[in-house]
Amino acid sequence: MALLDRFLKNDYEKRYMDIAMPASVECIFMNVLAAADLIMVGSLGAVSIAAVSIFLQPRMVLLCFARSIASAVTLLTARKAGAKDVAGVSELMRQSLFLSFVFMGLLHIVFFFFLQKILWLMGAGPDYLPQALTYAKIAVISVFITSMTSVLQAVQLGFGETGAIMRTNVTGNILNIIVNALLIFGIGPFPKLGVAGAAIGTVVGTLFTLCATIYVMHVNKYFSQGGSFIPSRTYFKEFLPIFSSILSEQGFERIGMVLFARMAAGLGTIPFAVHSICMSICDYYWDFALGLGKASMVLAGQSCGAKNEKDWHAFRKVGIKWGLIFSAVSCLIIVLFREPIFMIYSRDPAALAMSGIIMFGVALVGFPEAQGLVCAGILRGSGKTAVVATYSFVSVTVIRPLLTAFFLYVMGWGLYGVWLALFLDQSIRAGCATVLVQRLKRKIRQHMEKLGELR
Repeated sequence: MALLDRFLKNDYEKRYMDIAMPASVECIFMNVLAAADLIMVGSLGAVSIAAVSIFLQPRMVLLCFARSIASAVTLLTARKAGAKDVAGVSELMRQSLFLSFVFMGLLHIVFFFFLQKILWLMGAGPDYLPQALTYAKIAVISVFITSMTSVLQAVQLGFGETGAIMRTNVTGNILNIIVNALLIFGIGPFPKLGVAGAAIGTVVGTLFTLCATIYVMHVNKYFSQGGSFIPSRTYFKEFLPIFSSILSEQGFERIGMVLFARMAAGLGTIPFAVHSICMSICDYYWDFALGLGKASMVLAGQSCGAKNEKDWHAFRKVGIKWGLIFSAVSCLIIVLFREPIFMIYSRDPAALAMSGIIMFGVALVGFPEAQGLVCAGILRGSGKTAVVATYSFVSVTVIRPLLTAFFLYVMGWGLYGVWLALFLDQSIRAGCATVLVQRLKRKIRQHMEKLGELR
């Protein structure tokens, strides 16, 4: 961050980076949790990689509900923070925690009892379904723990306290990696558990993160304001419209991603392993750019809560500018070091040969990813969650699966067609988000001119 400070031109950029950089690092380390599993399990062979990877989509389906709740909490917290309503934030946090515990608990229980059928629907092959089931039965516990943590950290994010979130998640992920190594490979007195060890390590890491988050928030007196845990009518009135829009967006994305992953899984064990590895690599920059999107959402929300149009415009420009800069850097790194990066995950000759062109796709897709995330964050923070859900539905749920099916089954382009469909989907979403932000910018400027408050 000290090196980056040299390139920051004003207080707006510094404020933006103070929120974005810890959020980006935190998002990356959350991905390290999955990547660490994949890298270590990769030494056990392609079958084990596929067994761990196939649980990704059921995991994301579960998390889409928790993340929708968390995103709504973040948006409401940011607005209340901008309006200096501390008591309102306390009520929001307590009632959201109660709602999440009951709803997410029931949802995870249902998933646990139907895991085998769910994995089969995801496309799990008979050669790795038993390992996948062993992993998933344990890992589903960690998903529930993560769900509860995400609601608490959503409140911290609404105040822009991404540094605290980063520290707890980084520590939890380091613990996860250590336990993974001990239990996957059976180091010292610990048993060699393979994919089951990876799942147990994930549970230990996420449980530590939850406890650390509660401790930090207790020290910072987040729980000192009091208030009821039972959701009130007022709570649902302000929470449900935002939650429903975000859940629609998350749900549409999961449906599209499930269909997308299902078709990729049908390519066979080696192509699916290559696809999973390249998606994991791609997710690193996605998660980094997600930090930029979070900063845009929080700062747009705080600006709207404070009714400060000048700040809104300034933070919009900063987010788009740095999204482009970071995308260019990421693209260059992946293009130059594509083979060594892939070999971190697998040295299988067949997989390595197939990865060449796909890694170029990983490099290029970062541009529309970052632009789409930053602009979507601005729209959400400005109260335009419904429009984000709308274009996400069209692009992810309809266009991406159709393009994937066309490139796979009509054109016969295999894994290359899968990644072309991914790139086109990201480009469409980025284009929609950019146009909508530009329209919102013009509306705000016209409103300011009409009131004679243009500054």
